Amino acid sequence: MLDPKSDISVVITCYSEGKLLLDAISSLEKQTLSPAQIIVVNDASPDAITNQTCHTLTKNSDISVIFCAVNGGTSIARNRGFAEAKYKIIVPLDADDILPKNALEVIHKAFRLNPDAGFIYGNHVRQDKANTLGKVINPGDISLEFMLGAKPFSLSSRWSLVGTTPLRKSLWESVGGYDPNFGVEDIHDVEFWIRVIASGCKYYYIPQTIYIWRKYLGSNTRRVNPLAWYRISQQHIDIYRQIGLEYRAYELLLLGSKWLNHRKKINQYSQKLISCIKRSQFQFSTLIALGIPTPLFQVLARYAQKSR
Repeated sequence: MLDPKSDISVVITCYSEGKLLLDAISSLEKQTLSPAQIIVVNDASPDAITNQTCHTLTKNSDISVIFCAVNGGTSIARNRGFAEAKYKIIVPLDADDILPKNALEVIHKAFRLNPDAGFIYGNHVRQDKANTLGKVINPGDISLEFMLGAKPFSLSSRWSLVGTTPLRKSLWESVGGYDPNFGVEDIHDVEFWIRVIASGCKYYYIPQTIYIWRKYLGSNTRRVNPLAWYRISQQHIDIYRQIGLEYRAYELLLLGSKWLNHRKKINQYSQKLISCIKRSQFQFSTLIALGIPTPLFQVLARYAQKSR
């Protein structure tokens, strides 16, 4: 039974998850506080089992199923589902993931206690293997100054905010929704949340676990290559500048250029980084980005992509 008092619309996007979608629905049916609305967006799936599952769900009066005519990617599918949300709070849920049984109750309470919150965030469980309890992940510092920086002695960014964070529909509207030009390979969720946090909205941390990420079932993280962060830094270089991370943007632009083996841009961004170093604006990753040969970087990046 749906509960309008919860003020929560759950939006599930699916493409090729098949019957895993039923696990997501089951986790909603077991909630200690029921959602007010459940929306499933089928992003023009070519998968027969996924389509059959969605057609079966249309028989459930508690679930609204949207069938997209054309595959537009997760950003467009999320926007479609969010637009159909009738309630104040939106909880995104990937079709191959699930929610802990008290997640919606905890989320509802957090928004009620923090009426000025644009979004709230909590811990999530990351399951790397089937039939395991998984590891509880505390996202820690989610300021852009921290998350857009590089990990110590690494070229990787410290981004940790899970893309399925609960938020108010009004916040999604105010930042213009997900950018349809950013797909899965472009880490669309990162791009969206950069704009959200940069907007200056209020947000609060809660210490409970509100999401279970079954990482072993997905393949999206394996699709991410240096071009994903290249596009992020291109799109938001002004934000990098505002938070004192201009050199980090140029690191990512240089690495993306090396991935593409674009010699003119490699030279251009190398010079930008050298200028940053002369102004004492750099870190260890800056030196790696400058010094690593293009062929070696391409090999290491492909290896890292496969091992995710």
